[in-house]
Amino acid sequence: MRNAVQRRNHRERAQPFERQKKGLLEKHKDYQLRSRDYNAKKARLKILRSKVAERNPDEFYFAMTSSSTHKGVHVASRGNTSLSVDAVRLLKTQDAGYLRVASAVERNKRQKLEEELHFMGEEDDAEEIGRKHTIFLDTREEAENFKPEEYFDTDKDLVGRAWNRPRVSQLEGNGMNQDEWVDEDDSVSLKAKRSREKKYKELEARMKREEELKLVERQLDEQREKMGKGGGISGVTKSGKRFVVKARRK
Repeated sequence: MRNAVQRRNHRERAQPFERQKKGLLEKHKDYQLRSRDYNAKKARLKILRSKVAERNPDEFYFAMTSSSTHKGVHVASRGNTSLSVDAVRLLKTQDAGYLRVASAVERNKRQKLEEELHFMGEEDDAEEIGRKHTIFLDTREEAENFKPEEYFDTDKDLVGRAWNRPRVSQLEGNGMNQDEWVDEDDSVSLKAKRSREKKYKELEARMKREEELKLVERQLDEQREKMGKGGGISGVTKSGKRFVVKARRK
């Protein structure tokens, strides 16, 4: 009947608070796993040492012809066979096609960024470039009495802007005076400047990648030409155009 009586479950003691800084406290089950692993490695090393001691120096098997040791490490052949010249040329042709497609994609993205940056104008850039808005009038009297703020229907301090030039109705409709509009517009101008700098960095990276793709494509074309019949030797003329000189076989 002693097996039918409920017994107390014995548990291992928990991690003491005083020694938590020293790491986890190893339990008995952890010690058993570590001990079994150590003994298994010890037995495996003993077997290997006995094999080395009892090795026959005249032993030979055919796998020795396709394997070797490099700095004490066994290196075996995977059984891969080298491809023919025609197969390699075909693969290089496919690589060249991929490079041309990737180069075209980068070129289109670069042109799109250049167009976006061309239309993203700033007030400082407009003054540096010398951008002007020409207005034609009928008489000299109209030219002398011409007021640009009335013509553009905007505030006098906002006439010189090449972009984001609100009308008087917009200023009155928003219920803000000139100083508040200028402060808000300065924040908008700062955001536009940061966006433009970000696009310039992206444009620079696109241009660099496009040049790298073109360089790799030229190198790949030269390799394919050298693999052709007669062994072509490619170069570059002074004008920048590539030419191919093929050597004749004797």
